[in-house]
Amino acid sequence: MKTKLMTWTLICSVLMLMLPVHTEAASEKVTLKVLDLSQDSFDKRFGNAFTAKYPNIQIKVIPIQKQNGTSLLSGDEIRKLEDKEKPDLLSESLYTHSLDEYVAEGKLVDLGPYIAQSKSIKLANLNKNVVNSMKVNGKLYALSPTFIAKGLFYNKTLFDKYKIKYPKNEMSWAEVMKLAAEFKQKAGSPGFHYNNDLFSLAASDIAGSYNLTFQDKNKGGKNITINTKEWKSIFDMVVKAAKKEAITTKNKAFLAGEAAMTVENPFLFIGIKMENIKFEWGVVSEPVNPAHPISSAYGANHMFGISTESKHADAAWKFIEFIHSEDFAKGYVKDGEFGQGLPTNECCKKWGNKVDLSGLYKLAPVKEKYDSNIPNINELVYKEGSAAFTSVLKGTQSLDSKLASLQKKAQSELDKAWAKKGK
Repeated sequence: MKTKLMTWTLICSVLMLMLPVHTEAASEKVTLKVLDLSQDSFDKRFGNAFTAKYPNIQIKVIPIQKQNGTSLLSGDEIRKLEDKEKPDLLSESLYTHSLDEYVAEGKLVDLGPYIAQSKSIKLANLNKNVVNSMKVNGKLYALSPTFIAKGLFYNKTLFDKYKIKYPKNEMSWAEVMKLAAEFKQKAGSPGFHYNNDLFSLAASDIAGSYNLTFQDKNKGGKNITINTKEWKSIFDMVVKAAKKEAITTKNKAFLAGEAAMTVENPFLFIGIKMENIKFEWGVVSEPVNPAHPISSAYGANHMFGISTESKHADAAWKFIEFIHSEDFAKGYVKDGEFGQGLPTNECCKKWGNKVDLSGLYKLAPVKEKYDSNIPNINELVYKEGSAAFTSVLKGTQSLDSKLASLQKKAQSELDKAWAKKGK
């Protein structure tokens, strides 16, 4: 009997060692540090709700704004601030640098053991596309309570009036442009609204759905790739729809009920709420490349991880656990503005308890590795591209000649940028 008791005691001891160490007592007061825009901004989004439930855990924000108050610290400056302040929760740096990079440097705690024991959150309840996009070597070192996904919003009242079938999930961009032209023909008004210039529609939203970039970043980023068959087909599609007057860039045309569809991210919910629109509306997934449906948006919107240097890892986990819980998601959805994106917790996929948002959860975001060594010349491409698009629409120059000219200018600028780097 004595031997059995000793064996059982040993087994229990081993099992206890396998559990995460809980260093903070339930009543012990703890202060966690995190880098964010400001204390007020953080508290409005996360802090107030968290401290209401865990009054013994306070969160101190280290601001990432520069002293002038109008600009933010750069990636390297954030890294230096981290080294100085030793925050318990890592967040801002996971965007300015790379989640993979931080894991490789051993800066983040593996959240797996915490998630396995959590009673508040289950991975099955979190959007799998967002969760998978944050995995590094099959493990989770960070979670994000919200994510950005674009959707095709449509005016159900207009569709019903002109007896046109509603859009559906995972439509191709060609189908959307065709539908926009049908609206122009039947209703006399543009079927599609885009809240920017038409070059951006082609080069950002549509190209993003096809995972196309201006540079061959996967091959070193030294060549411009905009004058290709893939890019030309996208520009040609937009030019043809624009010439049919099926697209409008008039400000707030969708919210005003003057256009039947628009592609937007969740920030449109703020406009819908503020404008108090009278028409019925719906939303489906953003248009895609049918051969490989992906989201052109960037996915995880506010990743949080626990620093391996933190002395309050369990309290830090309490915060991450809380902002991914169903209770937090319900409170966030109730607000109805979705200013930080969509809730990752899938408990509440309806807006105002009536509009189905499930289409926004369908597509996986592209997981890109950020390489700060590759020069970014997007500003020049968008400026030159917008001017080129205008001349093509006016008929003063062909699309082929404009793409060739844009390719040449962009390549010259890229070569200069690489030369500055000495490469």
